Amino acid sequence: MTVDLPAQAVTAGAVPEVCARHGQPATRRRKTVFRSYTPKWVYVLLLFGVLPFAIVAAVLQKRVKAPTWPFCADCGRLRTRRLFIGVGLVVLAVVGAVALSALMAPNDSTAGSIVLVFVLLLIAGLGVASTAANGPIASGYVSNDGSTVHVRRAHDRFAEQVAALQPGPVPQPHQAYPPYPQAGPPQYPPYPPAAPQYGPATQAWPGQAQGDQPR
Repeated sequence: MTVDLPAQAVTAGAVPEVCARHGQPATRRRKTVFRSYTPKWVYVLLLFGVLPFAIVAAVLQKRVKAPTWPFCADCGRLRTRRLFIGVGLVVLAVVGAVALSALMAPNDSTAGSIVLVFVLLLIAGLGVASTAANGPIASGYVSNDGSTVHVRRAHDRFAEQVAALQPGPVPQPHQAYPPYPQAGPPQYPPYPPAAPQYGPATQAWPGQAQGDQPR
């Protein structure tokens, strides 16, 4: 599981109380520097020498400093073990190279191959020793834009505390709506008064009084 922490929270010391790797309560807190990975295209500069590669890699690397990163007792033992293995390989390579130069004849054709083995041992020892730093022990690295610290293989308890530390969504205020009009009896327009109905006037017969009807 990979857990993401904002870089600002890490630099401010807003980190869990358990270690990231083992999920155990922290027995010590150390200043830890997390770094971003070197872009792959930068390794092409090794063709022009180690110095150009080192300069460009250092310029492009993002760093996030944690003032109080939690580590448990198991983290301390892992650091000691990695450091012991790395230093042991370096010592073995140096002692082997010195012994080789003293024992082998100058014209021995296998000297080049054996020297290459010792050089590889030296590089491997330095690589293992570098993983004993606080950042690799915590399994954290920085994103390419420097805004996030990613913790790989994080323990579930560490992930739970990270989720609890991160602020949740801000509740939106309740919007007031106008009161809904109360339903009442239907309102109809007044019915227009009926117009008087008059029939056609009746014509009187000669000699008949007005208003008499013929029979």
